[in-house]
Amino acid sequence: MASNEELFKKIISHAKEYGFVFQSSELYDGLSAVYDYGPFGVELKNNIREYWWKAMVQYHENIVGIDSAIFMHPTVWKASGHVDAFSDPMLDNKDSTMSCVSIRMIAGSFSFRVTLIA
Repeated sequence: MASNEELFKKIISHAKEYGFVFQSSELYDGLSAVYDYGPFGVELKNNIREYWWKAMVQYHENIVGIDSAIFMHPTVWKASGHVDAFSDPMLDNKDSTMSCVSIRMIAGSFSFRVTLIA
């Protein structure tokens, strides 16, 4: 069985070959772990976003959608609970020097991890 790194390389190679993603600034040696969306990648990303928006916002009568800036007055962050109660648990693997942010998505009863390579 292929290692996770080999599998990831195969997925990226396939995605690049079929125009889903390209390494950012690839003509100038690229940026590590930064990708731009190609024509199919943009379509896929937009379809996923649209599906998510419908499932999380439009199919619920008691939820309204907004699109706002991340940069906000500190009082907004305090009032929303992000200052006092919000946390993204970090998982550190001392052997591989990897740090991961563990994210649990309750709305689909599935979970995934975003891996940040240190």
